[in-house]
Amino acid sequence: MNRRALTGLAVIAVTSALLLTACSSGSDTADAVPRTVNVSATGSAEVVPDAAKASITVTSENSTSASAAQGAAAASTTAVIVALQKAGVDKADIATQAINVSPTYRYSSTGSQTLSGYQASQTLTVTLHSLTTAGATLDAVVTAGGNAVRIDSVMTYVSDPAAVSQKARAQAVQIARAEAEQYAELLGFSLGSVASVSESSSNSPVPVPMAANATDEKATTPIEPGTTNVTVTLDVSWLIED
Repeated sequence: MNRRALTGLAVIAVTSALLLTACSSGSDTADAVPRTVNVSATGSAEVVPDAAKASITVTSENSTSASAAQGAAAASTTAVIVALQKAGVDKADIATQAINVSPTYRYSSTGSQTLSGYQASQTLTVTLHSLTTAGATLDAVVTAGGNAVRIDSVMTYVSDPAAVSQKARAQAVQIARAEAEQYAELLGFSLGSVASVSESSSNSPVPVPMAANATDEKATTPIEPGTTNVTVTLDVSWLIED
């Protein structure tokens, strides 16, 4: 066999060795990827809300002047803010949500419109840290704002959900582990250590229906907190062991 033929065989041999090495390397990489079982579980705990957020709107109308309507709304809003502060609401818990000034129209049966005046409104969001005094505070708002004031909504919530979240989290962990262990038993593998965990939680405000009582000025508006659920959802991954 001549030298040129020998050289060709050597090249083929080297090329084959490189291909085997590449295949072996790829197989090792695939084996190195950890196998996991992933479980999502939600735990919940019931709690009584202890605070509330109220939305309050003050509205004024004037038949000829937008400025006059705005001025009247501003005066009534100022009176409402003063009443809130006298009731013990901190200034930091009173926030202006919206200010609107717009024309109003009167519509005929034929569909035509005629300018009838102007309307101005201001909306406040108020945090009430004590449900015990929340009803009396809202009564003071209505007294101060008179017919110009409207309480749009009251939403109760849990001001410090940490303790109840711990209960919901513990329940979620228990459920997740039980499900992972069941998968292991059914599919014939053993659970290793936890590879990853992530959490999402919810503490949604609860709306409270508001009812006016114009016949009894001494009655205090009741605000019943009811109960709400704090939920914690966990996504947990366990390593799979043979």
